[in-house]
Amino acid sequence: MHIEKLSDRFPIGLAKDLKFIESEIYLSSMHESYMPFDIQFEKNTLTIPTRIYTDEGQLGRLAKLTPKQQEVIYCVFSRHHDGFVREKCLRQFVTSNNSFTAPYILQLLGEYVVEIIEVIYQNREKINKDNLVRYISENPLHYEQTRQRVYSYWDCYYRRAYPKYKRGVSPKDDSYLDYPGIKMVKYINALLSSTKL
Repeated sequence: MHIEKLSDRFPIGLAKDLKFIESEIYLSSMHESYMPFDIQFEKNTLTIPTRIYTDEGQLGRLAKLTPKQQEVIYCVFSRHHDGFVREKCLRQFVTSNNSFTAPYILQLLGEYVVEIIEVIYQNREKINKDNLVRYISENPLHYEQTRQRVYSYWDCYYRRAYPKYKRGVSPKDDSYLDYPGIKMVKYINALLSSTKL
């Protein structure tokens, strides 16, 4: 039996919240989390799993948690092996002002489920831009890997569905037939260009 430990996944400033969450939510699984990767967050190293296998039924037990604590759980379950669960949870924190959500949003951008990527792109103006830019400035490699994955997934799976994509062409508007992941990368690149890092 594997128990997800939240202290490795979130900043130390959330220690009390994490302890309370672990007392209320049963984060066990028959399988260990898959392919964890390290990021830097506010000068600390955090480890985020690529996938978790915890029972999504635990999402029905959030009533005793504060809104911030609920966002922690939604971030955790945004790593779930079921894409429908990932999308459902993303919708709960994509517009959050809590800085700890930024790495989870970026990681989802670099995945292959286009419906999840569309949620990110559709909410681009509501995403906390300062948190996202700050996170990317601390983790340029994570952003570069994400950017490369976006282009690779488009090339492998979505080239036919989004045939108008051409390098160097800017999206014209929301109706422009372009892969939402590529449009989001262009949007982030513009944010990074306009911000002194």
